Amino acid sequence: MDARLGFAANSRTLRGMRSAYVPEALICAPFTTAQAKAAGVSESSLRGAQWRHVFYGVWAHRDLPDTREHRLAAVKLVLPEGAFVCGATGAWLYGGDVQARRADQIWVGACTGRRLRPRAGCLVREITVNEDDLTVVAGVPVTTPVRTVFDCGRWLPLVEGVVVADALSHAGLVRVAGLTHYRSRHRALRGVRQFDRVLELMEPQSESPMQTRVRVLLVRNGLPCPDVQILIADRSGTVLARADMGYIAHRFLIEYDGALHWEQRRADDRRRDAIRDLGWTVYVVSARDYYEMPERIVATVRRAISRAEPSTTGR
Repeated sequence: MDARLGFAANSRTLRGMRSAYVPEALICAPFTTAQAKAAGVSESSLRGAQWRHVFYGVWAHRDLPDTREHRLAAVKLVLPEGAFVCGATGAWLYGGDVQARRADQIWVGACTGRRLRPRAGCLVREITVNEDDLTVVAGVPVTTPVRTVFDCGRWLPLVEGVVVADALSHAGLVRVAGLTHYRSRHRALRGVRQFDRVLELMEPQSESPMQTRVRVLLVRNGLPCPDVQILIADRSGTVLARADMGYIAHRFLIEYDGALHWEQRRADDRRRDAIRDLGWTVYVVSARDYYEMPERIVATVRRAISRAEPSTTGR
């Protein structure tokens, strides 16, 4: 086939294609499926690349920043009257992103004895709360950070409960002492034993959910708890880099590869090469490794620290 004919055919095809319709009213804030339909965008069109699914029945334009302000605006669209945000959605509003069953629904609470009408996309929990367990953020009633961590630690799978505790403590919203005190006042509530384990595993210095998940994976499989946010210095004592986690005594580091762009990945590669030049072993873990081959991560780390002789020079 003549290349010029192929080019002409492709040009006709491109001219015949319509760009997706993006109403200006849907660009600046989250919106519901009904609002999209009223603006001329069908539900099937919302599955296109221009849109981002926030949670059940709520969408946003792909370029709308994922800020706390926009998360609150999204919740306001569907929060039932008389309810408050709790659990996984409360953690999400405070900046803790969890991966758990039904995490795409709005978790709403109702005071004990109060009935809320069922609503699609809402997971309603009837819970006992005191007045000081609730706060209002930009017009949205939500459980306080301490109560949110407490509930997530009881309700979510253990690993995701630790993710929430790490995220909110790293943000300075909760402290271990405050959580421990709160737990002592609510020892009769269901799930407190799991929350005790969350307290044991939480690490306020953890900087991302995946760092938390990898660390907890290692500990739950019998490995020592790794050091976190390790400063790497050269022989003169000048700090050159910082690593996610690892075992200082064995000069073995574990890094989560969360790079989204090639520039960031290249910068990470250069930083890791510099660390290796100083005599450290750097083991890089990806999301695929964690979700598809967690046993390989555990085996690799176990083998590495069993072979490496403890260093007397530390960092």
